[in-house]
Amino acid sequence: MIRLKKLALTSILFSCYLNAHSLWINTYESYVDKPGHITTGLGWGDTFPIDDVFNSKHERLFISNFSITSPKGIISKLKIPNSKGTNPLVENKNYSIYDADFAFVKIDLTKNYEKGVYKISSSSRPTIYTKYIDKNNKIKMALKPINEINNLKKVLMSIKYQAFANSYISLGKWQEPKATNKNLEIIPLSDISNIKVGDIVRFKVLFNGKELNTSPQNMDFISARSNTFGQNDGYKLMSYIKNGYAQIKVQTPGQWIVTCNHKYDVHKNGDFKNLYGKVNQLFTASTLTFNVK
Repeated sequence: MIRLKKLALTSILFSCYLNAHSLWINTYESYVDKPGHITTGLGWGDTFPIDDVFNSKHERLFISNFSITSPKGIISKLKIPNSKGTNPLVENKNYSIYDADFAFVKIDLTKNYEKGVYKISSSSRPTIYTKYIDKNNKIKMALKPINEINNLKKVLMSIKYQAFANSYISLGKWQEPKATNKNLEIIPLSDISNIKVGDIVRFKVLFNGKELNTSPQNMDFISARSNTFGQNDGYKLMSYIKNGYAQIKVQTPGQWIVTCNHKYDVHKNGDFKNLYGKVNQLFTASTLTFNVK
């Protein structure tokens, strides 16, 4: 029974990578009651802004971080959603009802809150997927690096996957966010707190502090869609990344999500040489969400 559960979990997590599900942050501002409040939570799946739950039996994701950072760099941890399997609240021949945990929290602003740009960020737990042929010529999958697999004959694919998500709230004057030079970053170069239909929004895209650039080896690009543009019709905006820069022209008001997926081949003398012999590739996903007036 334990072995079957492990195989099922491996298949669920592996399907997340193959289907390229996204992690994103939903953020809403309200200033009706002064000084105002921010409501924020997480999204996971394909349909923006709310789709699947993190403990889905089909596509599961474990969150390792969800936090808000003040303009002066003070980090406050936010709620982590439940990703463990759970029994349905109601189950019958028509449907099963599950508790949906999107980690929504309300952030009440104080009277003398610090002015500037607040960063809300989240990341998933790094996960390794290895698909291989064992010495009995059977195809298997494991949540282990190559060097920890026994009875290994041939590696078909070995990937370390991690997802990142960011959103920014400007309380006062907009300031361009600073790069952390870690992981995959989509940094807005435009004031995304005041975007209107027809505006061109520019981004800087970095991987481990280095500018991404479209090449024959990696067709790096960003895509953008909204719950009011493209999503319901199955298409999105796309911009190739050139020397670390990309841009889109906003088409409609509403919530927008910008996505970038980057594949990196692990080499013996590369930036991630500590992973050499453990995985063949890194697959990193990143999203940025903002609201358009």
